[in-house]
Amino acid sequence: MRHLALLITAAVLISSAGSKLSGARPDQRPSPSEILALAAERGKETLQALRRYTYSAELTIQTVSEANTVSGKYYRFSQISYADDGTRREKVIETTSTLPSEVYIGTNAANNLTRVYQFIITPETLNQYEMSYVGRERIDELNTYVFDVKPKVKLPDPEKSSERYLKGQVWIDDQDLCVVKVAGNALPEQYAHRTPRFETYFQNHDKYWFPAYTSADDDVRVGRRAMRVIVKVRFISYKKAGVGG
Repeated sequence: MRHLALLITAAVLISSAGSKLSGARPDQRPSPSEILALAAERGKETLQALRRYTYSAELTIQTVSEANTVSGKYYRFSQISYADDGTRREKVIETTSTLPSEVYIGTNAANNLTRVYQFIITPETLNQYEMSYVGRERIDELNTYVFDVKPKVKLPDPEKSSERYLKGQVWIDDQDLCVVKVAGNALPEQYAHRTPRFETYFQNHDKYWFPAYTSADDDVRVGRRAMRVIVKVRFISYKKAGVGG
């Protein structure tokens, strides 16, 4: 019995020593800076993977009158692919607009809006944005880390540049460390205009999370009056380039 007790004690001591050497603790979580660094690497991998896919983007923008009726609509359906050097190529299949004259949406503006809607953390964005840890939140079946995001670079003149940046929040899945949700506004805003607050959700494709859909329903300032605008974007038909389906 004494021999058995010694063996048990030795086993406990060895197990304890191994635990201390590995540094593993069930409740141990990465720090916010570690989360962002890992998410940036995963984001870089995601963008590289996305270049091996083709997909479609369907953008709809509606203006709503005070009588709660649709007063105008902008629609664009396009196919996205990438050249061998990574250059993004967009083929517009259909585009129509019956928006009021004071609500003009050009090609560059639409492109930059959808680019902000698809916000993914990368090493480059870590240099462009200030990100502050907010806490943890469960989204559907996912446990996520939440960060406030705002640009730390000097914003361009919105009257001279179509470049836009995100101000809002991002949700990072705590398992894959990929962005799975984005919400906020696009900055800078043009004079007498305010872009609607949007939300984008991502879906898993293979081992990556790609943008799935964006929605916005907000009152925006157009000139001297407010106007309700509804935005919907669907990113669909993801398919590996060169693979039939």
